[in-house]
Amino acid sequence: MNWDAIGAVADSIGAIVVVVTLVYLTVQLRQNTKAIEHSTNRAVFDDAYKWMYTLIESPEIADLYVTGMKGDEQLTADSLRFSLLLNTLFVHWNHAFDSGAFEIVNNSQIAGVLSRPGGAAYWQRTVKNKSISLSPDFTEYVNEILMGLKQ
Repeated sequence: MNWDAIGAVADSIGAIVVVVTLVYLTVQLRQNTKAIEHSTNRAVFDDAYKWMYTLIESPEIADLYVTGMKGDEQLTADSLRFSLLLNTLFVHWNHAFDSGAFEIVNNSQIAGVLSRPGGAAYWQRTVKNKSISLSPDFTEYVNEILMGLKQ
């Protein structure tokens, strides 16, 4: 056996090792992607539950939410707290929308908020003033829901 034949065998073995390594890395990358997607979905669920438990555990916050959703004039402190409460909710929904986990959020939840005078006024004020950072696609999506409610 000459050195050229040995070199050719070594090159073939090297090529096989590279292919096996690439296959292994592809499998690992897919598993990592699934783990990240699961983690993102879990975070969206956790955010939603934290928001709901805030309402469940605090009658004062629940009253504030109900009053704000009616669209009644509120004291400045209550108006601020109501806006922050809805900011948290819409930022959560925006995160779910942008992360691809939006199927977790039911469109009727957004429509339920926007169908109330206070919820609709909050949304229109927020979009107009750009008081929270929301993705343009999500903003357009919510605006479509609001327009559907007005028809």
